[in-house]
Amino acid sequence: MKEEREKTQKHKKEEKHKKEKKKNIWPAIVLLLTLTLSFAFSLVSELVMGNAPLIVAYILIVFIIILSVIFDMIGTAAASCDIQPFLSMSARKVKGAKMAVKLVKNAPKVSSVCADIIGDICGIISGACGAAIVIKQFADGTSILVSVLFSSFIAAFTVFGKSLGKSYAMTNSNKIIYMVARVLSVFKKN
Repeated sequence: MKEEREKTQKHKKEEKHKKEKKKNIWPAIVLLLTLTLSFAFSLVSELVMGNAPLIVAYILIVFIIILSVIFDMIGTAAASCDIQPFLSMSARKVKGAKMAVKLVKNAPKVSSVCADIIGDICGIISGACGAAIVIKQFADGTSILVSVLFSSFIAAFTVFGKSLGKSYAMTNSNKIIYMVARVLSVFKKN
């Protein structure tokens, strides 16, 4: 009896140690993921902005702001979602429910990746695109005021969109997570 208890305690300690190791590598994963995604986003935006007409640059900024808002909504929804309906759906083998359970169980990571990593990268890149537009459009004598106003509008619309998105995500978190889970389950083999 005592031996079994010791084995159980040893097993629990080993499991706890494994979980702590996984938590310790999360910052390194975040660093690599951020570096990779920011490189990819920056490369694509630079290629698009290069010799494209100004209208394409404006469309790119709008797209990046919308992308930022959507991922912020997903991050907020993951953090405020109720797992119970997805557990029930998963037991009934509803498509996407298993993925939804996984997303909710990993809510801190999902929220970090969606809201912090992708959201912040989009914010930085939309600012850089805005600066490129100002330089392109007002190359003959860009005033500081035009640059500051353009950056302010980008920031204001991003924050405005995110505030609307957060409100929606808080009240519709299960619906959002289920939609994301359905999309992700298409790419996952059973």
